[in-house]
Amino acid sequence: MIPDIDSRLSRNILKSISYGLPLAEVVPDHTYAQLETRLGELKRRYLELRISHGARELPFSNYLFYLILQSRHQEFDFKLRQGNSVVTNIHRFKSKGRIPSLTTLLLADAVNAKSELELKHPDIPQLDRHARDIERWLAAGNVMPPSERALRGLVEALERAAGEGRPLHLVSAVCPDYSHSSDAEGKPRYTFERVGDQPGLAGAKLVSAGQAVAELARARQVEIRHAILGGEFEYLSFNRNPATGETREGFLGKVERQLERIAGALPCPAATCSFFEMCGGEDGWHQAHGEIVQRLEQGDYGQTGLDYPALESIFLSRLPLYEKWFASQSREQIWASFVSQAAEYALMGKLFGERFDNFVVLAVDHYRMEPFYSFFATVPTLYIRTDYL
Repeated sequence: MIPDIDSRLSRNILKSISYGLPLAEVVPDHTYAQLETRLGELKRRYLELRISHGARELPFSNYLFYLILQSRHQEFDFKLRQGNSVVTNIHRFKSKGRIPSLTTLLLADAVNAKSELELKHPDIPQLDRHARDIERWLAAGNVMPPSERALRGLVEALERAAGEGRPLHLVSAVCPDYSHSSDAEGKPRYTFERVGDQPGLAGAKLVSAGQAVAELARARQVEIRHAILGGEFEYLSFNRNPATGETREGFLGKVERQLERIAGALPCPAATCSFFEMCGGEDGWHQAHGEIVQRLEQGDYGQTGLDYPALESIFLSRLPLYEKWFASQSREQIWASFVSQAAEYALMGKLFGERFDNFVVLAVDHYRMEPFYSFFATVPTLYIRTDYL
């Protein structure tokens, strides 16, 4: 057990090592007796690095100590910025409300470094049990940093999966395989001229994240299943463009084949579902959807936490897409289409909650639409990064 060395004593110890002064003169007797061997080893490593750097001037006074700390604890990192200012992540080692001194960290065999998620969301219970694996999943799966609500829901779902053996369902609603082109920067842009039966832009993003999902399941020793749903209800909005010439049956058939291809490409167990079937048929979907549209038009935004200015902000962020999707419509008609789509998200969130008892949404659409999933109840939603419009 390494005694806690306060910042003042730490500075004196490191200065003595730097200048080759006797440590016994600055360290209290009882502390020196405990740490003599470790302090001697630290001094030896410092001198080795000092010799290897030769006569070169060090970038800053603690540079060699930072290199030693980095070699001992891989979580530690530092960067030298312009003007020789130094930025470190030593805050990750914070414990019981305070950051240990540099000397304490240098002498310790092991330290408890908090993850970035733990530092950002300190009030989420049990996050420390899962944070490292979640961070690896976010990076490997190209998933956006989650909101507090989404991360809390994910941790709770992982806890249920681990403690009760209940599978964790990652539920994804996937945009149909609409045609697209590339802009001047090479980024894909939907043209909405036709629809195919391949995974599409959204489905490909989900498939590319599949291996990271499987690795998360192995790391946490839980069962993760995918539930893949398609935009079968979008055939109405797709056919508002008279140039598409797609029949209802043709559109729905392509969506069904698209989902089967996506499910077959995922390493974790995956099943496809139908929104229409979950509503007892297409008429049930349209009736439930129409009721939500009416509530939104009356200014009732459910549990989304939105008000009208926030709604308008989301609309403006989506306008470039809608102007391509609904090319022949007026601004008022496009607004109505946006409200209709918001209602679709609200209904999807409701159906997810009714169908799955331990789930989070893994979305491949635009993150600004996230609040609508929680129109009826909180729906934790994580987003895979997308680059298409």
